[in-house]
Amino acid sequence: MQEIWLLLTLFFSFCLYYFLKNRLAVFFPSSKQIITVVMEFADIKSDDIFYDLGSGDGRILIEAAKKKIPVVGIEKNRFLNWIAKRRIRRLNLKNVRIIQGDIFDQDINEATIIVAYLSSGLAHRLQKKIEKEVKKGTSIILIDHSFKGWKPIKERRVGFIPVRLYVK
Repeated sequence: MQEIWLLLTLFFSFCLYYFLKNRLAVFFPSSKQIITVVMEFADIKSDDIFYDLGSGDGRILIEAAKKKIPVVGIEKNRFLNWIAKRRIRRLNLKNVRIIQGDIFDQDINEATIIVAYLSSGLAHRLQKKIEKEVKKGTSIILIDHSFKGWKPIKERRVGFIPVRLYVK
């Protein structure tokens, strides 16, 4: 029995090392409460284009897609992409596009609403990308972290996780 615990400890230690070394975000599924706040902050209009950066298993994408607007998810993890695509196909949502890749290699300038639930290091890099690429008036909803030097328009805590709305 001790061998199993040792193997599990080594495996999770390696995973943690890999994520920290590569400054990757760890997948934490958004709760229903967080998704509710995100949708409230998004205040989706018929002409919006919704981007979820680090879209995970597609929970936020699905809620945004129900508003009948174009929705784009960008996720690096192949397994999470597979799960999201499967869920979206099952719900027959035709207005969702999921891109497998790094968010920093993708063009996000058409977005009018951006949602991101990333690590603090990635949020800092995302802030620089948004400042360069995104048009004025774009809503950015950041979960768990903040942009340095930017003042959020709205902020709400879901448990101990802050959700912030910024407008560029």
